[in-house]
Amino acid sequence: MDYPYLDTVIYDNFYEMLKGRYETKAKTTAIRFMDKEQIINISYEEMIKETSLIGLYFKKQGIEGKHIGIFSENRYEYITIYMATVMKNVIVPLDKEMTSKNLSDCVKNFDVDYLFVTDETKIKTESDDFSKPDNLKILNIDDEDFKKVFKDESAGKEKCIEDFFEYVKDTDKDRFAVLASTSGTDGAMKGVMLSQYNVITNIRGTLENNVLKNPTFAFLPMNHTYGFNPCILATIYNGTTLCLNLKTKYLLRDLRTFNPFFFGAVPMVIEGMYDSIIREVKKQNKEKTFNRAIKICKFFRKFGIDLRHIFFGKLICKNLRLVVNGGAALNADYVNKFDEIGITILNGYGLTECSPTIAVSRTGNNVVGSAGTIMKNIDVKIAEDGEILVKGPCVMLGYYKNEEATKAIMRDGYLATGDIGHTDGKVIFVTGRKKNLIILENGKNVPPELLESKINSIPYVKESIVVSKKVNDRSNILYAIIVLHDEEKQEFLKDDIATLNKDLPSYMQITDFEVSKDELKKNSSKKIIRSVYANKNE
Repeated sequence: MDYPYLDTVIYDNFYEMLKGRYETKAKTTAIRFMDKEQIINISYEEMIKETSLIGLYFKKQGIEGKHIGIFSENRYEYITIYMATVMKNVIVPLDKEMTSKNLSDCVKNFDVDYLFVTDETKIKTESDDFSKPDNLKILNIDDEDFKKVFKDESAGKEKCIEDFFEYVKDTDKDRFAVLASTSGTDGAMKGVMLSQYNVITNIRGTLENNVLKNPTFAFLPMNHTYGFNPCILATIYNGTTLCLNLKTKYLLRDLRTFNPFFFGAVPMVIEGMYDSIIREVKKQNKEKTFNRAIKICKFFRKFGIDLRHIFFGKLICKNLRLVVNGGAALNADYVNKFDEIGITILNGYGLTECSPTIAVSRTGNNVVGSAGTIMKNIDVKIAEDGEILVKGPCVMLGYYKNEEATKAIMRDGYLATGDIGHTDGKVIFVTGRKKNLIILENGKNVPPELLESKINSIPYVKESIVVSKKVNDRSNILYAIIVLHDEEKQEFLKDDIATLNKDLPSYMQITDFEVSKDELKKNSSKKIIRSVYANKNE
């Protein structure tokens, strides 16, 4: 069945987006967040005014064509600084978890002229490990002097917005405007150059795949393209209300306070959320009631009657209907488990070099096990070796100051993603990373992600990684390192792995495994660091 793309308003740059939102949604609430115990509501008019004040500050200071870094925790001001910067300068989002040394390297390698910090993050710029370039100017968002810039009560709203729009109306949509950090497709840290058009057309594409109802919710790190572009900017493009979680320790409180329709997450959060639901159900000795309610809902759904939010609405929040998983593959079992309690899990697929989204599942065509429906205006083809190649307006301008890497990733106008997969019409399936393929001595290629997905489907398994283990000079075996939710279940693991192997070709079967008491090591994007476990030898 063909599912046509949805219609949405067309903006081609940030100026058009903000002007359109000011003209049509000025009094609508744009942003909500908790400041201690108080809910702060900010209208589109107020958000655009504060963006304008920052942009006009740049103009007054002669800051144009500069690289402006932002090294901050999640906060509302991150959004206004980002939008003010991309009009005439280059925004450089930086991971607040990086060390002082890594920050110093990024500032140098990315030619950062101005660096926004906060009271929380400035300590890393004050460390002896941070080597400050002579030309670098550091601005603290929390300093009273800077607060006066974007909280200037003397500036009339209409006048400063008009002045800002007049200043940026000639903004070049195709100009290099965002310098995003990525480990890239080969694992080395690089800067990805994106234009306003790259970003704007990409967030528009997500809205052409699914309807985002009010309100949405965002909590992923804002320096990540997935955490910022589809999870934050898409809501602003849409003209609806975005609720922010600024501290992860208050995640559950904020979810229940704002009661969102949608949020984007990564597998660790989605899996952890469901597991915490089950723990609470068991703690209250309500397992039989919970399972009975699932059966009742399944029965009535056959007749078009949906009772799931009556039974399960209070488990997370009553209005929640849609969660998009991104960043890494999600165990398909969780899609079915959340569906049983009334929450649709959609998979998204992308990479920073594509601004970042390439595909996202659709509520009307949610193919479990797929990575989603390829977005409008994106052309995907599969190379002879199975690698996914992408062309479209979302594809980056190139790697910053790295022509060699840019040439290496392009194939006749297509970007080589480094992922292995296949398509079925507009639906895409990703089976693994090309660089992660385990090549056996018989020449067979094994995508470890496929095996990990099967291992992770065992109910008491928390996470796993499959590697190649050398047993002698001529042969390797497939070896799994497994972390359990419940160590008491370890006695069943050998039999469950044997059952899993029965459905696999002989060359893909897991020969041996170990149980780790420690969680697998992950990077700031919560992806397992494979290099730590690669080529495990006796």
